[in-house]
Amino acid sequence: MTVEWTPDGHLDLESPVMIVAFEGWNDAADVATGSIEHLALNWEARQIAEIGGDDFFDYLDQRPIVRHKGGVSRSVEWPRILVSVCRPDGFDHDVLLVRGPEPGLKWRRFASEFVDLVDTLGVSQVVLLGAFLADVPHTRPVPLTGTAFNRQRMVGMGVRASDYEGPTGMTGVLQQLLTEAGVPTLSLWAGVPHYVAAPPNPRGTEAVLSWLVENLGLAVPMDALRMQSRTWVAKVDAAAGEDEDLRDYIQSLEDQMDDENGVGVGVDPEPDRGRAGDGETMPLVDGEAIAAEFERFLRGERDEPDAG
Repeated sequence: MTVEWTPDGHLDLESPVMIVAFEGWNDAADVATGSIEHLALNWEARQIAEIGGDDFFDYLDQRPIVRHKGGVSRSVEWPRILVSVCRPDGFDHDVLLVRGPEPGLKWRRFASEFVDLVDTLGVSQVVLLGAFLADVPHTRPVPLTGTAFNRQRMVGMGVRASDYEGPTGMTGVLQQLLTEAGVPTLSLWAGVPHYVAAPPNPRGTEAVLSWLVENLGLAVPMDALRMQSRTWVAKVDAAAGEDEDLRDYIQSLEDQMDDENGVGVGVDPEPDRGRAGDGETMPLVDGEAIAAEFERFLRGERDEPDAG
């Protein structure tokens, strides 16, 4: 692994906790990397290393960025994964924050060498963050799912145990290898509404950070983020208010989630996932059309009705 350390990168870390998020497939609406960014800014994290190199990145998929100033080419920024360190107030351990694009090549080698890096840094626990698009309404609490290194810790996470089976990303690969290496590793995923998928999603980020606060004992300033969440919800509410089909669709998602969570009296313990809570069939909708409608509204580009 090509790890470039800053001059003071090799530190005497105090039993560090590592929090990791990768851009791309694992990061719907930038919720996971947005959480890392929030922590880095509020904890004044300091970069100690970066992971890069031709071995792990497909530059046709993750192209380098050229920066100009005054029409003169100044630099080319290559894809890289940043490793930063910070010590939150009142926390007994250092925290390592890892953020960057998901590697596109040689996953087995990257994952194996990442495990070696975790061992070199003396990491005591790893938390892998992710987010996925789901059939959930923006008006209900963000659903969190997770996996852990043993059953007892899974129960202690206070989230629904993930039963997902299928294609995975680097987070899934790392969790398996880190657990096999004896490193306590958790994976936390936030489900975000598929119909408003464009970043940012401050409500999803708020949910992830709230979990970190409760489960790791971290102090994270979130007043500004909570205000952003309320503004975001209000904007999506306004978009839904403009279209009856969108309102009906969101209502059906609300009814379905309430049924699954046992809200109300006389709820079927095994509700039909294809039906709304009032017993009527969930409206058939074009998910891509709904998402496009929301994005146009949120950008202020909705078509105005013809006059007269």
